[in-house]
Amino acid sequence: MRTKHYLSYLLSTIPIIGYAAETTPEKPNIVIIIADDLGTNELGCYGGQNLLTPNIDRLSQEGIRLTNNYASCAMSVPIRASLYTGLYPVRHGSFQNHKKTYSNIKSSAHYLSDLGYRVGRTGKDHPVNQPNVYSFENIPGFTVGCTSATANYTTNGIEEFINRNNDQPFCLYVCSIHPHTPWTWGDAGKFNPDSVILPPNCVDNTKTRNDFCNYLAEIQALDNEVGSVLEVLENSGQLDNTLVIFLGEQGPQMPFGKWTCYRYGQHSAFLARYPSKITPNTTSDALVQYEDILPTIIDFAGGNEIPGLDGKSCLGVLFGEKEEHREWAYGIHNNIPAGTSYPIRSIQDKRYKLILNLTPEADVYITAMMNPDQQNMWASWLTSAKTDNFAKFLTDRFVNRPAVEFYDMQEDEWELNNIANRPEHAARISTMRAELEKWMDEQGDLGPLMDTDKPIDQPPLAISNAEDIDTYMRTNLVGNFFLTNDIDLSGIQNWIPIGAKSNADNAPELFQGIFDGKGYAIKNLKIDSDNNFKGFFGRIDNALIKDVEFLDVNIRGGATVGTLTGAIRAESVIERVSVTGNIEGNTEIGGLAGRVATVNTKTGYNTIKDCYVNANITAHAVSNNSMAAGIVAVSKNPSNVNYGKIEFRNVYVAGKIKSAWTNNAENSNVAGIIAISENHPYIKMNEVLVLADEISAGTPNLVYSRNGINYNDFEAFNKIYARSDIVLNYADNNNRGPGGEIPDGVIQLSSLETFKTRQFYTDNLSWNFDNTWTINEGSLPVLKRKSQTNSQLNQKVTEYCRLYPGLNELYIYPLSGISVDIFDMTGSKVFMAENLIVPQTIPLSKGIYLIHVYNENQKMSYKVIIH
Repeated sequence: MRTKHYLSYLLSTIPIIGYAAETTPEKPNIVIIIADDLGTNELGCYGGQNLLTPNIDRLSQEGIRLTNNYASCAMSVPIRASLYTGLYPVRHGSFQNHKKTYSNIKSSAHYLSDLGYRVGRTGKDHPVNQPNVYSFENIPGFTVGCTSATANYTTNGIEEFINRNNDQPFCLYVCSIHPHTPWTWGDAGKFNPDSVILPPNCVDNTKTRNDFCNYLAEIQALDNEVGSVLEVLENSGQLDNTLVIFLGEQGPQMPFGKWTCYRYGQHSAFLARYPSKITPNTTSDALVQYEDILPTIIDFAGGNEIPGLDGKSCLGVLFGEKEEHREWAYGIHNNIPAGTSYPIRSIQDKRYKLILNLTPEADVYITAMMNPDQQNMWASWLTSAKTDNFAKFLTDRFVNRPAVEFYDMQEDEWELNNIANRPEHAARISTMRAELEKWMDEQGDLGPLMDTDKPIDQPPLAISNAEDIDTYMRTNLVGNFFLTNDIDLSGIQNWIPIGAKSNADNAPELFQGIFDGKGYAIKNLKIDSDNNFKGFFGRIDNALIKDVEFLDVNIRGGATVGTLTGAIRAESVIERVSVTGNIEGNTEIGGLAGRVATVNTKTGYNTIKDCYVNANITAHAVSNNSMAAGIVAVSKNPSNVNYGKIEFRNVYVAGKIKSAWTNNAENSNVAGIIAISENHPYIKMNEVLVLADEISAGTPNLVYSRNGINYNDFEAFNKIYARSDIVLNYADNNNRGPGGEIPDGVIQLSSLETFKTRQFYTDNLSWNFDNTWTINEGSLPVLKRKSQTNSQLNQKVTEYCRLYPGLNELYIYPLSGISVDIFDMTGSKVFMAENLIVPQTIPLSKGIYLIHVYNENQKMSYKVIIH
């Protein structure tokens, strides 16, 4: 195992007497020059016609030009973090612009230092203020602040760094601030606004043309900087012994460029020069991404592959030994803090691009580009749109986007013609969407929840038993957790809800994190209490709970009781959760949650989707109020200002739902989905099924009971079904509540057997039976889950790592830098990794394996069985 060496932060203060330029280190050097918001199409070597870029073009003429390099995120902090770490944005943590990288991540400064390199950076310093992650030596000379109005530079610092010690190789990042706005540097007078060639996705007006000249002037300044760097290398005698890479970063600060997943934003220059291995004036159309660059330079420097990185070395492509590299390139955009939330994801191959806009109901707004108080390019576009149809087409399509966009980049390079609705592309879109969603799942990408003003700021932590829940989840209510296996709680006689101090706690703290069951189950959850807010969690707030089964629960509480939580609020999301068992209490008893509560700071909808409850749910109160419902008992409205907004989508309830107070119409309310909405319309129901064996109370209703709102006042009430043999016995037929006055035909009735056929869902609903649901004919649908296995590691969690076997896989969660060797029973080494710092899932065949885990101080061995 290699010993880790970290770079010194101190520069030598000893004067340099002379340079030994005639000697070269044993290993070659690396220089990576990166632009800032560069539209690659303007470079001469990429077909640009507006200006000459002789120094950048020289790298193309003397090296290789890659035509299919794409930024996974068209913003500086996320993509530079990917460049330095070899990880996609969700995994390194900087998945929003200016968000810090996770503190346990290693960067090229560490990996190349381990290989004996001096690693420095000059110029723009994003991501900032994380010296432990990005421990580059700071090299003076180039402007650091990317919004600086001036950009004078000197190569003295670079020259000193290059020539300081010719016995040691160096890696240097030269980070320009060109052509980042404000486009105030360089000589724009060299360009004629009337003759510049605008990209086809631009509105052609005077403001655009004048601004574009300023932008081109900064590209000219960038080319001058590249020439200066090459001159220093040449003068030092190091040029031909140095792999020089030029990168364009992402596209310019213009509509359809930066802050998007369009080609103008993601497509990036990638040029490489190294004469002894790279054939001059060659081109490759291999598909690569920024995450591949760190593995490439590690490979070039003689290092081993780093397990767990998302990128793979493309050195074979640069050296002309390989024609292809990737099948897919992925994209992610989270709009906060650049503007209002608008999460986007994308996938492409060389020809086709699929874009998913995850909140298409929202408008796109980017503050720095679209501020209405500024006389900016966007404002001029809006003015042009009043009289110019093409300008209106561009501005409308930028702000208002459909859920799915699909482009043939061979025929439509500038992505102006969305062909997502053409039937001949349906199969390709389906395949690409499945691959994109698979990638999102592997990354731990939570979609819209990544694009909030309080994003996840910690990597996911594995939970494998009740002790882990106590140790990690109860002590970190904003954490990010996932299950590695089923957890059986039968040994705990009276579960204390997560967030509560005890079962007597009627005001538990809020869980505001993520709980991802990964398709596993919580079994035999038992609560026996007279107190309120009872469930697996006490209360959840702006949380995500997903992909978990609750099997054979037995819960009794006071008020506000549900299997998952007593109360849900603040735009929480519950998806792909199922419940079986028994839930009871005095009042506000729900299959998933007792109450939808309110809060001032988050006023959007809570969401329950792709869930089912097949349980017995009972409210025992026989005074005041007695409420129970299959999903949630009550949606609150305490002030007629804040509302317990809730959306139900693709859910069903079976079992028995009852109130013991059957002779009181007004105060005994039970319903299949939600019993009480407190005089507000902010409830959405889409594709909801009520399949209960029994619904009984003073006022029992199929979907909802009362108060005060008719079904057609709800925000949505679509495709509601119920079994036709449910008998509703009212204490007062003249007081059945609004839920009992729904006209015939609005709720569509069918026999129970109808709902046990796949054909019903195919003909009537949009439930996803490819990835989410499954059904055996003659049974109700259930959620698709992982194949269960009895494979369990003898729990020997150390301070260095945690190991979890699964079905044909082993999950390794390093708590510090470790190395791992895995041997099968023949003694053959089937896996090895050095300096593993990020979680990794290792595919393994069925069998017994010996695992050695070690660091500088200790070696541990384990035997595991993989099923």
